[in-house]
Amino acid sequence: MSLSRRKRRFLVSAGLVLICLAALSGWLRGDRAQLLGMARAAERQNPAQAGSNEKLRELLVERYDILKKILESYKSWLESGRGDPSGLKDATVAMFHAEADLCLTDSDRINVYEKLVAALREYEGWTERQAAAGRVTEVAVAQAKVARLEAQIRLEQLRLAQGTSQ
Repeated sequence: MSLSRRKRRFLVSAGLVLICLAALSGWLRGDRAQLLGMARAAERQNPAQAGSNEKLRELLVERYDILKKILESYKSWLESGRGDPSGLKDATVAMFHAEADLCLTDSDRINVYEKLVAALREYEGWTERQAAAGRVTEVAVAQAKVARLEAQIRLEQLRLAQGTSQ
């Protein structure tokens, strides 16, 4: 009896996790413009510079930790042959934006955006290989390129603001 009870609890818990992740995936995919707008507004405000506000810092760290776990889940899903590759891209972008919000200096933000560009280049290459094999559409490749370009543009804007454009 206790075994079946454990199984039910496990199945309910697993179902809730999947529902939450699916809802987040839909939210990330459905409201990209809103998500990117919020991320850009957060970059301009640089909330981490309000370092004296411990509550804000705690919230930023909590958001980053959650997004990092979501990204890890997407990676494991894809490795097991399940999941949505565009969800991985969205989770990657959101996690790196959250990390950038935690940065106190432009140099640190530049380092984060360099990592984001590298991750999106890798994702772009993956989508190109998948398109060549007929597994994804050319639209997916174009979306991957746009995501990488947006990150590169933001990186160059940060470098220009700091005077270290390359």
